[in-house]
Amino acid sequence: MKYQCEGCERLVQVESFRIEDGQLAVTCRVCGAKTLAGPSPSAPVQPVASVSPVAPMAPMAPMAAQEASRDDAAPGPRGGDGAAMAMPAPEAFIPPAPARASVTALRVIRSDAASVAPPDFDGDPFQAPPGHCPKCVAPIRDDAGACAQCGLVYANFIPDEHQPSALLATEWHALMGTWHDWDAHDRLLSQAMGRGELAMVGRLYRLRLARAPNDAQALRGREEVVRRVTSAVPLASDGPSPALARKVKNTVMGGVLVVALALVVFLLQMLRGSF
Repeated sequence: MKYQCEGCERLVQVESFRIEDGQLAVTCRVCGAKTLAGPSPSAPVQPVASVSPVAPMAPMAPMAAQEASRDDAAPGPRGGDGAAMAMPAPEAFIPPAPARASVTALRVIRSDAASVAPPDFDGDPFQAPPGHCPKCVAPIRDDAGACAQCGLVYANFIPDEHQPSALLATEWHALMGTWHDWDAHDRLLSQAMGRGELAMVGRLYRLRLARAPNDAQALRGREEVVRRVTSAVPLASDGPSPALARKVKNTVMGGVLVVALALVVFLLQMLRGSF
């Protein structure tokens, strides 16, 4: 066992010791200085988290010293091995707050836009509104007596010649009740096309646009009429009509018959001349 001498501050091997007034006394064999070791004086005690157990001091136990070189050794506190050391209290452990469950907030969207209002069908749906040509429904320019687009003289216009059939008028009135349903428009277009009234349906859509230029259904209906008319024209021009084919056939057969008769007469005259 070694201890640090208070006189020469060396680590000295303990060879002999004695007890003086309840303290351990050791004499350095190098410098002869006496070193006393006893309980440490009382000091303000801080909150102690844990205290190392105090072993009873053996009557013959020397003071323990660390094994180190002189240059690196630092003077240690005086006292015996039985001194209790106050340890600083560790910081109080605060458990982390439980994680808050993630909650997805429901986003409520309130639309302030007003619902689609029903279309306004005021006025006669089969007559052009004021300021429009009664035939082609084009806007009237200046105070001319005739339409610049279709050439109609307004004074000569006959309303009955531009009225839809009773069936088409009934279907058009029924369509006004389901105006926002495009399937109803499509059915009306198909039925009118089968009856050959597609042009009159196009005029009815133009009359509607003259009163409501921004009507989406009327715009779509007019474009659909144009599309169906243009797609039907090439189909009709693929070949001659049956009536024209019969007429051409009769003409060709008549021509062949006339040529055959002429040949027969020529042959008869040649036979008479030979006799």
